[in-house]
Amino acid sequence: MKNSNEELIKSFKLLYLELERSNFIMSNDIITKILKFVTTNEPLFFAVKHANQNFDFNSIFNESMASGRIRMPDDDYKIIVLVTKILFDIDRGNIEYLNFLKNTFPRVNISDSFNDFCLGIVLPYVQAFERLLSQKDRVVDSGNSNVQYKNLPRELVDLLNSNIISISDQLVGDKTLSDEARREIYVILEGLYFAIESNNVMLIKSLWLGLKYALIANRAYTSQVKALENELRNYSII
Repeated sequence: MKNSNEELIKSFKLLYLELERSNFIMSNDIITKILKFVTTNEPLFFAVKHANQNFDFNSIFNESMASGRIRMPDDDYKIIVLVTKILFDIDRGNIEYLNFLKNTFPRVNISDSFNDFCLGIVLPYVQAFERLLSQKDRVVDSGNSNVQYKNLPRELVDLLNSNIISISDQLVGDKTLSDEARREIYVILEGLYFAIESNNVMLIKSLWLGLKYALIANRAYTSQVKALENELRNYSII
């Protein structure tokens, strides 16, 4: 049964409260859970995709840090772009989490910096989704009410994620792609990663097709595309 937007936001708020009541040491796993929640629930994921198609993270980050301290944008889609990227970078280790907290929210105790992080970054993120999902004309809806789950073998998950990381790393130095195309592929890769981790077969199929057609014309990615396709076919995912 498809969750209503109201139910999604209620669940999202509970995840946020879990983070807020946690601490710096325990928060990594909860950040991963938040990202998985966003990328495996279609209304939230398509809002992220829409945001990334229209706004650039670097320009938003520079605007937000213009005063030397982070200030959340006024636009909800900009908040989504900014915070999604920050959380993904923390989760993947691209941002050194402890230093980020100390530098962005300088306080005597790291626990206070963590509380400021929750209230200043993650809470506005949840609230941005809440506002967007309450305005149906502004939210991109996948229209897909059938979600299928299947327990994926760990070896398949590891193989798929290895290919995703390989493609993601290659994107960094690919000068043939426009910034917009690169952003869109990153969003697909991030969604595919969490769809795989959550065993959401229907979402894996749709994201795989998006990734395939985004990369198929670029011969540099031929081997990764074929490897992913072979693995998905071998395990009857596609």
